[in-house]
Amino acid sequence: VPGNLIQPPMQLPFGSGEIWAFTGGPHGGWDAGSAWAALDFAPLGEALGCVVSEAWVTAVADGLILRAHNGAVVQDLDGDGYEQTGWTVLYMHIESRGRVRAGAYLHAGERIGHASCEGGLSNGTHLHLARRFNGEWIPADGSVPFILDGWLSSGTGVEYDGYLTRNGVTVEAFDGNNPINQIQR
Repeated sequence: VPGNLIQPPMQLPFGSGEIWAFTGGPHGGWDAGSAWAALDFAPLGEALGCVVSEAWVTAVADGLILRAHNGAVVQDLDGDGYEQTGWTVLYMHIESRGRVRAGAYLHAGERIGHASCEGGLSNGTHLHLARRFNGEWIPADGSVPFILDGWLSSGTGVEYDGYLTRNGVTVEAFDGNNPINQIQR
């Protein structure tokens, strides 16, 4: 990873004006042992667990959809069609109903699919969002900050524990729906 690497502009993964819950601070991008490259967000709702959601996950940036199956959607931000080069974004736990198809080109804010529990282990409907550069997971609280609509991610050194901060406002990751973890785009 180059020392001068800067993340391209990205926005929060849901619609403008919507409120979601920030449910997971920096944690493994893919399975145990990978870099803490991921953040979790969940649509607001009263039901707990794996429930059907009508809320849409949206693209954080412009790019080509390379893969879309088994709960995972991978978006290539440099458009070369390879996951091993440039920036890619992983959207995990995307329900098959309404999920974007591989080969589509999406602009930031366009629909990816619905948050769910599909693909991998999950104890509740949510979106697992992670980024890579040249095939390497980029830590969400490392030297290349994970920034979404100006919200800067930080961690505490404890997996899933973390914050998003913008303009002096801090939102704390919390596993559930609580005023301390609600974030709006």
